Amino acid sequence: MNRPADYPISSHEKRVGRFVQGLTALLVLCALCCDMPAEAKNPARISVLIVTGMPGGTYYHVGLGMASLWTTKLQDEEIRVSAAASEGSRENIQAIRIADADLILAEDFLCSMAYHGTGLYKGRPVPELRSVTTLWPDTVHLLIRADKKHTGNIEDLHGLVLATGLPDSGNRLTAEMLVRILKPGKRKVRLRYMTNMAGVEALRKGAVQALDLTGGPPVPLVTTLLNEGNPALAFLEITDAQLEALKAGGGPFFFRQEIAARTYPSQDKPIHTIGQPCILAVTDTLDPEVVYALTKSLYENLDYLARVHPACRSMSLDHALERLTVPLHPGAIRYFQEQDIEIPEHLIPPDKSEGRKAPAE
Repeated sequence: MNRPADYPISSHEKRVGRFVQGLTALLVLCALCCDMPAEAKNPARISVLIVTGMPGGTYYHVGLGMASLWTTKLQDEEIRVSAAASEGSRENIQAIRIADADLILAEDFLCSMAYHGTGLYKGRPVPELRSVTTLWPDTVHLLIRADKKHTGNIEDLHGLVLATGLPDSGNRLTAEMLVRILKPGKRKVRLRYMTNMAGVEALRKGAVQALDLTGGPPVPLVTTLLNEGNPALAFLEITDAQLEALKAGGGPFFFRQEIAARTYPSQDKPIHTIGQPCILAVTDTLDPEVVYALTKSLYENLDYLARVHPACRSMSLDHALERLTVPLHPGAIRYFQEQDIEIPEHLIPPDKSEGRKAPAE
């Protein structure tokens, strides 16, 4: 990676490394045993690691599917991709920083901050970060106990305990931004940071009254909760005025998103919420030939990805570069140029000679 030899490694970064490495062996089996011919399990010359998200979420589900797809389809190139879970986008970006991952799923706004060294990453940029493609709109799902719903929008959160993501998740940051734009009230919203599954269990037991999950619909855990019907739950919407306040308060990357009717059990009408782009990102040291092969295989197998998770149905070459803010990897640029896609100037990497380091065999 492009960092000085004496660059300090924080305790958080060391924890990321241990967490990712400890999970990899187990999750490789999950990724490689699903819909894969036996010959794909032979040793590969090139090993690539993709870091995803927490179990029960869209990132985790799709990340395992991608790893399985690539390992199956890229046998001739001798590429094997394994997948690991993580706390979320911030931890994934840290994994790129400390060379614990080659590929990540992450929210574009966090990747943009990291690459440019702004916001949460002020003074600590991650210049080695590169984008590969936009994937789908990450959609905010706000669930509340039905007996706590009054206005039907996020103002109903006053006085409640809201379960949101772990400290290193983009989900947590979104929840904090939403809480900041609420009208002043006598009773504040209390946030509880926990895994998706822990949040679901806390909602079941009544320890929290609301839950914030972000991902491409349908999010598996949301489907599970609504199928159970105990406790009875309802969605909260985000109004146009609230969206504008969110943008003005430091969230210009959010846009209007709608969860279509019948996406979830007993959901008879659309839910008006917000979204932001989810992207596939990569380290700039990954060989361009490898990134090219990964990108090409991804777009030649969109039908497979749509079967892995419906969120992937929104993927297409027409939208591959939509809303991207981090420069593309040269391997991805090569593929898109072959498809006659014009590359915007801001997505051209600063050093076209990058990406020559092949992954460890």
